[in-house]
Amino acid sequence: MSVPKPRRSASRLDRKQIDRRFEKLRPHAATFKPPRGGWIRALRAALGMRQRDLAAKLGVTAQAVAQMEAREEEGSVTVGALREAARAMGAELFYVVLPERSIASTLDERAGALARAIASQVHHSMRLEDQATGDEEREARVAEIKATLLQTPSLLWAARTNA
Repeated sequence: MSVPKPRRSASRLDRKQIDRRFEKLRPHAATFKPPRGGWIRALRAALGMRQRDLAAKLGVTAQAVAQMEAREEEGSVTVGALREAARAMGAELFYVVLPERSIASTLDERAGALARAIASQVHHSMRLEDQATGDEEREARVAEIKATLLQTPSLLWAARTNA
């Protein structure tokens, strides 16, 4: 397995800052899950707006609004359509891709798995040549590889491995 050249990635400080922003959002994640029928339908109904009223504001047909609401519910609406509908209802669209856990822990886990895979391949080759190392040396090598990978996170995703 070869390790490709590193690509430019966010700095450690950038990752910490974005992690802090995500941490503030994480407790509220359930609040932002779309209601049954989607946000467009929920807000429109809350405003007492009929589909044809929203359609008039958007310059489309009521059927187009119904289709947009259906697409939102099934998860195939575009961000642009959501933004336009929100604007037409005097609302603002926010969206976020919220990681399930911190970026630091995701990178740490990925680096560990990849380092173990790389070290395992090296260990296998060395064993075939009757040069296998002990567990302690192997773990030290894993830690070394992991530290190197964490210095350049783009390497974590470029390598082709099952890790």
